[in-house]
Amino acid sequence: MKTIIKNDTNLSIYYLEDSHEVVLNDNGLWVGSGEHKSVISNRTSEDTTLHTDVPILTDWYGGKYLYNGTAWSLNSEYKGHARLTSDINDSVTTIPVNTSNPFTTSGTVQIGDEKITYTGVDGTNLTGCTRGAASTSAASYSKHLDVDQI
Repeated sequence: MKTIIKNDTNLSIYYLEDSHEVVLNDNGLWVGSGEHKSVISNRTSEDTTLHTDVPILTDWYGGKYLYNGTAWSLNSEYKGHARLTSDINDSVTTIPVNTSNPFTTSGTVQIGDEKITYTGVDGTNLTGCTRGAASTSAASYSKHLDVDQI
């Protein structure tokens, strides 16, 4: 695997299979090849570094991790975001989301005005949820609402 990081923060902005072609020089950054080639604006070899042979992360998500050239670390400023994949009532303890990769392994999320703590991530679910955390009120929510880590 390879990652492309911002030099000033070590923030991993792309995480790619080894087979993805990457060109990084003082003129810019290009990812992919042929008709699938993308130009990444405002990135050059002056402010961006490509690292190859990086350790595999199964829950990588843009902005979630830092890479210092040898090891990954969680970006302490990162806040996950996803959407509900089904309606939920005010008593469920598992929150179904379109992707769990943006979230840390435990924490607090907010849907509407309600804060919800969770103790685990399983596939596309936040598990072990305690509803109405931090003196908020548990409520029912409709599919597609935002779920934001706080």
